[in-house]
Amino acid sequence: MYLTDLAFIEEGTPNYTEDNLVNFSKMRMISHIIREIRQFQQTAYKIELQPKVAQYLLDNSFVLDEESMYEASLRIEPKVPN
Repeated sequence: MYLTDLAFIEEGTPNYTEDNLVNFSKMRMISHIIREIRQFQQTAYKIELQPKVAQYLLDNSFVLDEESMYEASLRIEPKVPN
């Protein structure tokens, strides 16, 4: 979400105003997003181990090869001719 917001700000907002001055409005928008990202990075997350979840994530029997993933993808979302 943040990367998308930053990309839209960068692409959709000029760096300079019509008077050829630095666009501080754009810089404030970027600063606000970076401040939020930093806030979330500094927050400590206490995540308790869930043995069943960990076992499921580490179980390699559910891993599909590339061809199997492609076939599953086509079953879920078949190709539509243009």
